[in-house]
Amino acid sequence: MLAILAPLASLLGIEVATLEARLKRKAALWAILAALGLIALSFILVAINSALTYTFGPVIAPLLIAAAALLVGVGVFLVNHLRESREARLDAERKRSTEITSLAVTAAIAALPLLVPVLKKAVVPAGGALAAAYALLSEKTSRRR
Repeated sequence: MLAILAPLASLLGIEVATLEARLKRKAALWAILAALGLIALSFILVAINSALTYTFGPVIAPLLIAAAALLVGVGVFLVNHLRESREARLDAERKRSTEITSLAVTAAIAALPLLVPVLKKAVVPAGGALAAAYALLSEKTSRRR
């Protein structure tokens, strides 16, 4: 995979070494930000625990934090579940619409051999009528100009 990446990058005018260095810097930046975010979250939870321990006691405080985390988790799960069910419903509607369209096209193609004899009889008069209508309409539009 990486053997293909270098020629493709050179075709696009991208230096592989520059691209690699930039990716390493971004990865290091995100790793540092994630570690500092976890440290901040830990201290926030310790502060919440201390405040709740002072108010409710050492046994109830961690239970309150766990209950709050559980409620947030259930909320995130419900929102995700509702979003996925909506997307599934829309996908099913798109699929049904596509199937109906393909069924109609298949029926039209299947009916074409049955219509050929009828069309052979009606094509000449219909072609003449279309040519006459075009000639009349083109004369009217050319007179307006």
